[in-house]
Amino acid sequence: MGIRLVVIALLLIMSLFCSSSVVFAQQTGMTVLQPVTIERAEVLHQGQLAIDAGLALESDREIVTGEYDNMRLAPLGARFGLGSGIELGANLAFSSNDANQTGAPDDSGLEGITLFGKLKLNPSSTLRVGLVAAGDNDIAPYPNDEIDIFANLALQKPIDAGLLYGELGYKAQGGDFDFNSYFNYGVGFAMPIAKTIGLNLELVGEQAQEIGIANTLDLVLGANLLFGDNIRLAPYASFGLNDASPDVAAGAFFELRI
Repeated sequence: MGIRLVVIALLLIMSLFCSSSVVFAQQTGMTVLQPVTIERAEVLHQGQLAIDAGLALESDREIVTGEYDNMRLAPLGARFGLGSGIELGANLAFSSNDANQTGAPDDSGLEGITLFGKLKLNPSSTLRVGLVAAGDNDIAPYPNDEIDIFANLALQKPIDAGLLYGELGYKAQGGDFDFNSYFNYGVGFAMPIAKTIGLNLELVGEQAQEIGIANTLDLVLGANLLFGDNIRLAPYASFGLNDASPDVAAGAFFELRI
């Protein structure tokens, strides 16, 4: 609980530094100074299209019924810049569970299809809102029934050595899972070591509103690698700091801008 309070305090401090009147400055090119697993506080410029893909291999997640491994394909989708600080996007996520104990999750299926819009609030923050639907209610760790809605505030603050960034969000689940709405949060730091290589350290978690058994907290070590002006690869490894998190996970995100 102490680590979560520290993360939330850092996010509040960042929000004070980042607050200003609404403007529509836009990111027009790729940079190594951006998050790996945390929401980024930028939008695509007008007419720009981004294709996203992600893969994660997670070992020894835990719920009440037992431990399981998981392979996640997420996100698989696209984003488009409309201009005036607005971005629209859609993606899907897929999980394949592999039970390590009798009774643990052992299904595969779609976590859901996500539709979202993202608004640039000022040079240091964005707000993304959307919905998730058409998912499988038998998979873990993110089942879906009917429609889930979410909102996510992303913050960033350039400093001398790199970029300090964070996020704070909320997801309200629908249908059979309306009892399991939760907050998500994270804070991270990106540091360049070359023009096309950056290193990242992140602390990310989820806090269920009512059910404590699903709370997660992960330490993430990652990198951003640029290939030319329009391709980014972000590999990472994470280490679970509580039982609901994967003990160890490895993955990567791929982005192509057109």
